[in-house]
Amino acid sequence: MEKGKRGYRYDEAFKREAIALVIEKHIPLSNAAKQLGVAEETLRQWIAKSGLKQHADEQKSDAQRIRELERDLKQARMERDILKEAVGIFVPRPK
Repeated sequence: MEKGKRGYRYDEAFKREAIALVIEKHIPLSNAAKQLGVAEETLRQWIAKSGLKQHADEQKSDAQRIRELERDLKQARMERDILKEAVGIFVPRPK
């Protein structure tokens, strides 16, 4: 890490290590940035340039994801029940 005209310059090994903290070890970006002493935006840019994606669980909490899935399941069950009733109405019964 050396001081340049516009700020600090970090070597590629340091950047890879920083990216690995967020991507592979699932440490929140803000915590990793503080731990490494870099700006969050700097770390965010390194991740974006690397082409790797942050783990989805970091973006949403498990509880929030469960609520979304339960809501989707409830909607799917309601739609299924409506279709069952429609089939009963529109399909002629054998005599």
